[in-house]
Amino acid sequence: MVWKTPAALLFLGFLLLSVPASAHMAPLTDRELAAGSPDVVVGVVEAARVRWNETHTLLVTDYKLRIEDRLRGSAPAQVTLTIPGGTLGGETHSTCLSTPLAAGARYLLFLQDLGRPSLVPITGGWQGAFREVAGPRGKRLAAHGPGETPLRLAGGDAVEFPQLVRAVRDLLARSEADLDAATAVDAPEAAAFLPADGGEIAAPSSFVVNNPPASPLVFETLPPDSPFYGADREQIDYWNLYFEDLFQVSEDPTPGWGNGNGVSEIAFPTDEEMRRQTGGGWSRGAVSMSATFARQGHIVEADILLNPAFEWTLDPDAATRGDSEAFSFRSEILEHLGHAWGYSSLSFGDILTGATVSRDSALNLRPRELDAAFLFAQDTQAARGYFPVKRIRDGLISAYTVAPAPLTPFYIPVAASATTVRPGGTFDLRNRITIENPGTEPLINPDVEVYLVPQRFSLDGAILVKRQRIRSTVRSGEALSAGLGRVTVPRNARPGVYYLAFVLRDPRDAQQANNRTWGTESATLTIGRR
Repeated sequence: MVWKTPAALLFLGFLLLSVPASAHMAPLTDRELAAGSPDVVVGVVEAARVRWNETHTLLVTDYKLRIEDRLRGSAPAQVTLTIPGGTLGGETHSTCLSTPLAAGARYLLFLQDLGRPSLVPITGGWQGAFREVAGPRGKRLAAHGPGETPLRLAGGDAVEFPQLVRAVRDLLARSEADLDAATAVDAPEAAAFLPADGGEIAAPSSFVVNNPPASPLVFETLPPDSPFYGADREQIDYWNLYFEDLFQVSEDPTPGWGNGNGVSEIAFPTDEEMRRQTGGGWSRGAVSMSATFARQGHIVEADILLNPAFEWTLDPDAATRGDSEAFSFRSEILEHLGHAWGYSSLSFGDILTGATVSRDSALNLRPRELDAAFLFAQDTQAARGYFPVKRIRDGLISAYTVAPAPLTPFYIPVAASATTVRPGGTFDLRNRITIENPGTEPLINPDVEVYLVPQRFSLDGAILVKRQRIRSTVRSGEALSAGLGRVTVPRNARPGVYYLAFVLRDPRDAQQANNRTWGTESATLTIGRR
């Protein structure tokens, strides 16, 4: 890689390669991050103080910053950032949007309007926070993300904090035309991280569970007049499929939403309601939020809040189109229910040693085209250490595999080796599928069927093109990736445009919904005429 303008492209490169670990804050490009930040500063956290907000509904932490450098704006010499979450008097509050700062640490921060209180004052949540950390031989490195991963260029070189500051200063000075002409770092070829062929059982990632509830959480779900009525209960029932009374649903809900009122709720609060309940409105780019309230080491309340300013859908096809602006309601609720019982994030171990995430999870941020409202083996395995387990036979199939990477893995979808094929012709399936076992019973030699379908998320008019038995055993909590090789199109196949579909055929499976998976919307195969 040849750097034409190192300072500007340095920033563009690592930012575009970094992937948010949560879908709750919409990912921002470098220009969006800059455009949404009236103040960009370098500062040191001199003090942190936890207190109740003015309405005594949420614990917040005030971080006192001493400003050392102003890359944009005219911030005063001392700035106080108020971020939700903290521990006080045996009570712990946390949200998935919180970006805790470390006392004594130096940061480069992209800040929203300091004169307009916001629930998340740092633009894009953790996307706008870069910390200075100690490196080898006395170097001061730049770190980013929930695990504060040291930033590295595509070639592996660490980014030093002064380099980062110069790059951001240059970025802010450049015109939009200059930015459009800039060339970002090429993303590493994710497939290079995978074995060449054959199946492989993926090693589990570690995970973090904080303050699991001592008794079932009782949720007040959406009212009957909501277009999503009942869909939130479906996701509660999905978690309960694997565990005894992990969640319950209130049959006598109270009207409205109250923050920190001892009641677990699912709601679409307006910006005004957010300000009234938390002291700050929806932050720019905040799609949704989960907030947990723990006492004496156990969560006693969990609220799941979705931003009504965004478009939400129950249609899986609409949610997984590359050009769609709609978010999957089911996927978002399923993930937040994980946060509700304390399953907050994956543990990356010692990030400085290059620890990676190697497994799929409902908490991962996957590409929009591969979004799926499913619980993976990693998720159910995490909960088995804390809640009574139900015996269940359940397999799951995904039309992609993952390659280990920091924060969230690379997602590598299955694709046909050709775009057009005639009836009777052949093509290869590039990359591999994944079979997981979220249940408790071993899956021995699972059977997979490959179809060409006229419409994603439907087997109507499907053409069966292959059956294959995977000679392996997938035990509880495991995930196996396997290649399916060459496919022959039947001679009587009707001409048309088709998508890939895969079925894990198991009539004894108790959860058939996750036994089907679909190729991406952009990967089509045209069957021509003979």
